[in-house]
Amino acid sequence: MKVSQLVRANDLLDFYGGVLTENQRQIAKSYLDYNASLSEIAEQTDTTKQAVGDCLRRTLKRLEDLEKQLHFYEKYQNILVRIPQVSQSLSSDTSTQEKIKREFTQLIKTLED
Repeated sequence: MKVSQLVRANDLLDFYGGVLTENQRQIAKSYLDYNASLSEIAEQTDTTKQAVGDCLRRTLKRLEDLEKQLHFYEKYQNILVRIPQVSQSLSSDTSTQEKIKREFTQLIKTLED
């Protein structure tokens, strides 16, 4: 997997991991977060390398299918692109705009956490 694919898969796991089974979530997390090999995961889960690989492929496909249906990750990415644009447009110093800037800054911090 390319780095960009790993980052995307990890982000999708963050967004949709709650709908996966515990086993799927754990295998994906071990592979994506901890860079564990299929053999290492198989040993940890007391299963075969083939079973881990199959589960991982199905899990990654499920995450992509969920994104195709719900578009949460895409919407999140669009928000992240728009934040600097909106922030830049709020450049004058009126009190209302200052309040909006403060609230907007808090929103950014919330999204980044």
